[in-house]
Amino acid sequence: MNIMVQFLWRRRTAFMTMLGILVLVVGRPVPRYTVIGVPLVIIGQAIRLLAAGYLSKDNELVTAGPYSLCRNPLYLGSFLIFCGYLAIFGRADIFAIGFVIFWAFHGGAIAFEESKLRNTFGAVYEEYVSRVPRLLPKLRPSIGNGAFSWDRVVSNREHRTAFLNLVLSTMLVVNALTVHISPLAYLIALGR
Repeated sequence: MNIMVQFLWRRRTAFMTMLGILVLVVGRPVPRYTVIGVPLVIIGQAIRLLAAGYLSKDNELVTAGPYSLCRNPLYLGSFLIFCGYLAIFGRADIFAIGFVIFWAFHGGAIAFEESKLRNTFGAVYEEYVSRVPRLLPKLRPSIGNGAFSWDRVVSNREHRTAFLNLVLSTMLVVNALTVHISPLAYLIALGR
């Protein structure tokens, strides 16, 4: 089982990118669903930016900021972004398949990363686990270790993800409101 979890963890970004390209090729954004999807993308990206600003990978156990509400705010943000993009297409089949694929890859990633944190931080991590939920945020933050820094946002390359989501969301909204064709076909047409 550990081999499968590692496999999924290491390849989650590549598979999510391929799924995104597939959706762009076959999907058509629906104007009325952009009102649902775009806010989810914005909220998810805001959570990711905030979480990346606290994250100091493998150096310390960060338990402040969004990490005081849930142990995996980056995955929560990614999930909201992913749901937002799936919602924009207004197709239950795309949403259901995307939901299953997202959790197949990211659920394994969460398990793998939590195992690494247990091995690295031991009892300190176990105490953190006992008071902070895995994914669904609690309403009251705990007092925690860590502070926000824009330098961490940049070193964790989250500014790139935010820019990509801004461009993609804008493209999908414009496409949904004006062109009504596949976003990929729209980009190809622009290039001619």
